[in-house]
Amino acid sequence: LIPNTDLCAGAEIPKQRVKSFIQALLRKNDLDNFQTCTVHHCKNSFACSFTHTSGWKLAFSGDTMPCNAFVQTGKDATLLIHEATLEDGMEEEAVDKKHSTTSQAIGIGMRMNAEFIMLNHFSQRYAKIPLFSEDFDDRVGISFDHMRMRFEDFKILPRLIPALKTLFAEDIGEMEERRERRELRNLRGSSSEASSEQKMADEGRGAKRDQEEAAPRSVETKRLKTV
Repeated sequence: LIPNTDLCAGAEIPKQRVKSFIQALLRKNDLDNFQTCTVHHCKNSFACSFTHTSGWKLAFSGDTMPCNAFVQTGKDATLLIHEATLEDGMEEEAVDKKHSTTSQAIGIGMRMNAEFIMLNHFSQRYAKIPLFSEDFDDRVGISFDHMRMRFEDFKILPRLIPALKTLFAEDIGEMEERRERRELRNLRGSSSEASSEQKMADEGRGAKRDQEEAAPRSVETKRLKTV
């Protein structure tokens, strides 16, 4: 077994036997390089990239929040496969669960200068298809279980998005309604919180005024008693 940490950039592999095994493994699979990096998910989570002898490069994120180390590991990838567990607007939940939103995943691909970005690992809340982001362009596609593609098919995949939107229009409509209800609840929650803070502030100012108004009367009462 070879620990993932031994395949990170700059890692020192002390045993010649391990180094020889890695080199033999690369040759057997026609690879020039295989590299890993730690990512922001649970403990011992890694992303990886590998470069083929013919020149193409594939980068795979695994489960992770947006990760700068992975941007470097997958630099100039021919294909980036990146998780997009949650839709845009659910960034706080993505942080809690240590996953990425659609636009965050696409953003990593753009910074990586990936030729094509394939999104996967969608939450079970998206039973048939995820919600599409405004960041989708001709470099972005979504994957399905058991999908098989050739590199020359990348340019075709984005053209299928309008057809997918039509095919799953009812499901997309229901998801958009849920998103609107969630945003409305969040807006009401923010308004309620702001109202509570304002009420507390008003009560505090009112109490302060009562104290200021009461202070002169106390002094005047003491003077009357003295006289």
